[in-house]
Amino acid sequence: MPRNPLETSAQFQFSDEQQKAIEKEATPKRLLTGFWIYSMRAIAIAMALFHIYTAGTGAWVLQNTVHLMFAFLLIFITYPARKRSSSRNDVQVWDVVLTVLGLSGNIYYMLNFDRILYELGYLSPTTMDLVFGGIMVILVLEASRRTMGLVLPIIATVGLFYAYLGPYFPGVWAHSGFSIKDILASIYLGELGIYGAILRVSACVIAIFVIFGGLLIHTGGGDVFIRLAYALTGRLTGGPPKVAVISSMLFGMISGSTAANVATTGVFTIPLMKSKGYKPHFAAAVEAAASCGGQIMPPILGAAAFIMADILGISYFKIAAAALIPAILYYLGCWMAVQFEAKRLGIPPDPDAGKIPLKEMFAGSHTLFIPLILLIVLLAMMYTPTTCAFWAFISGLFLYLISQKSKKGLWEALKKVGKALEAGAYTAAFVASMAVLVQIVVAVVGMTGLAVKFSSVIIALSGQSLIIALLLGMVVTMILGMGVPTVAAYILGISIVAGAFINVGLDSLTAHFFIFYYGVLAGVTPPVALAAYVGSAIAGAHWFRTALTACRIGFAGFLVPFMFVYNPSLLGQGPMLGVMIGFVSACIGVIALSASMIGYLIKPANFIERALLFGAALALIDSRLPTDLIGYSLFGLTLLLQKYWSWRPAAATPVMVAGGK
Repeated sequence: MPRNPLETSAQFQFSDEQQKAIEKEATPKRLLTGFWIYSMRAIAIAMALFHIYTAGTGAWVLQNTVHLMFAFLLIFITYPARKRSSSRNDVQVWDVVLTVLGLSGNIYYMLNFDRILYELGYLSPTTMDLVFGGIMVILVLEASRRTMGLVLPIIATVGLFYAYLGPYFPGVWAHSGFSIKDILASIYLGELGIYGAILRVSACVIAIFVIFGGLLIHTGGGDVFIRLAYALTGRLTGGPPKVAVISSMLFGMISGSTAANVATTGVFTIPLMKSKGYKPHFAAAVEAAASCGGQIMPPILGAAAFIMADILGISYFKIAAAALIPAILYYLGCWMAVQFEAKRLGIPPDPDAGKIPLKEMFAGSHTLFIPLILLIVLLAMMYTPTTCAFWAFISGLFLYLISQKSKKGLWEALKKVGKALEAGAYTAAFVASMAVLVQIVVAVVGMTGLAVKFSSVIIALSGQSLIIALLLGMVVTMILGMGVPTVAAYILGISIVAGAFINVGLDSLTAHFFIFYYGVLAGVTPPVALAAYVGSAIAGAHWFRTALTACRIGFAGFLVPFMFVYNPSLLGQGPMLGVMIGFVSACIGVIALSASMIGYLIKPANFIERALLFGAALALIDSRLPTDLIGYSLFGLTLLLQKYWSWRPAAATPVMVAGGK
């Protein structure tokens, strides 16, 4: 086994078909050449520098508009209109036309900002206002279609038709309807329109964080995480899958993207798992489930957490602190699932794995851990997230550049920094295209009162029952999250479901976290599961089987939101003793659930034992003493049955590890 895990990944080569599938799912951008690649690179770096400058000096009044203008400049040239077209890499005339229109629409808004801000409260919009409003709505739909696919633009289009055709809808769903003029004015010029709060968070907070994440990744942070995970877990039972769990958790904290996480760490971990005897779909599923959880792991979490802090009006540090225990429970579930699967299959640990010299393991880590520690400290000191990310970025950049020992090394380092800025800008543009489209949906929801209607329906169906309301909300959020990024799933979820949760007694933080979790889990839930698509492309496995297996591995994540609803101490609320007791009970419940899903505890489990384990997990959802005693009893009974009841067949034949004995 190679000493360096990064050398291992080089041993695994993908076919052209696999590589194309990976690229198609993880990065649908054009492969630009000549003038276009240099111009887009310059625009991307300019966008990144703009956000770094404003993060350090303070946001501009028109920051949202400049942010969206940069995003349009990148998207219409970089993303093809048709991904499968033979000419997808060629910039077409209509791409340039859309780019010019996007530039014009944003400049028009900037030039007329004072009039829009001070006069439109009592004056009607002009004809040019409405013309540019119509153009911008079309551009937003097209930009989002190119970056994310059809699902979210279709939802937004249906919302626009709903706003216009309100009187024709039946029963509770009907409303008085709005004219095209009113719709365009609200979406282009109104406070809830495309330049509203969600785009503001994208422009002022998320952009600098993804640029910071791009710096960490392109200066070796991802490699450090993989080496560290490999050294810590390579020799344990279920070593390679645990490498995937730890490395994806660490990498996910700085990437903020499930698909990017799978595509980056999966290129190493998936072939490694396959080489040790794990089936392709299982290897892909482990990576997909582990990468999905990166968006719920502090200190950075995913982009939706910044929007949550802005909507709830609380500090981001409190959001990150509340997310810690649920994130640990999610990864505990993944960890135990791969542990039980390795035991069930009889795959022994490899004693020679993960032997990396300490110096090599932590090479370059000072440019990773010092900025992250600084970020956490500044968040704890209650500085704004933007300020924290700015100084973390500056410290990481400074440490990386001074670590170069030669002019040639410094030049290469500067080129990597340029690539980091470029990558961060493209991610920020992607988030902007998503945020601005979701803002249209939010505007429609606000205009039509759709949230109140949904809330009344959920309350009527649940009969004020909390558990039924939670189940209905879970289903709605998962459906809304299919095929869309987490930020979109979260915002759609809170727009539709949060009111119903609050009406049945949930506090705002718990309701938002519940929706946030299921927005994240939609990434591995069929029939639309982007993380499973990317992982299966790397593994050469069927995507649907991969998605189902990922749900089984990460099933604890589906239970955790119910746990912190019934036990708020898991969100850090209440006295420390209560938090500790609740955490222990939740850990046992997660272990029981993982064992039930895999069919193994200390030995293979039969149907009765799996049912007992599942019952124990359900009982431990509620934090009350009677339900905890029931859960502990069922778990203890299962352990006794496993130890003393000799029904089971002979143990599985151990699988030979590659190069093993």
